[in-house]
Amino acid sequence: MSWEHFEIRDQGICTVLVTDTNERTQCHYELGIITTGKSRMFWGYQIIINYKDVTIAGRSKGYSETYSQALKDCNTQMAEQGLTLLVAGNLPTYSESAMSGPAGHGYIKGYQTGVRIMSPDDVFITT
Repeated sequence: MSWEHFEIRDQGICTVLVTDTNERTQCHYELGIITTGKSRMFWGYQIIINYKDVTIAGRSKGYSETYSQALKDCNTQMAEQGLTLLVAGNLPTYSESAMSGPAGHGYIKGYQTGVRIMSPDDVFITT
């Protein structure tokens, strides 16, 4: 019996860039928390990205971390596959507060409202 459980808090479609071909494609993601044990104690945050036949699961352990750490773990794994995740959380101006980070939200400089970490990045890029 597995004592680890994934509780989905958000899901949707995100954009992935295939580095070699510069092709953009859509894939499904799930964002949530991991609980463990019989009483399902909080373990950490997880983002799962399903790209074709590859499943990437980025994790961050503990309350002191947020989905940003799970996203960084995803980015590392995706780079090994020749992929780049094009989401708001990867923009250089993305930041979080103590309250927004654990909820999967943050802020982008120059944008008036909070944004989801997995929102498409092109919505916030101005040229």
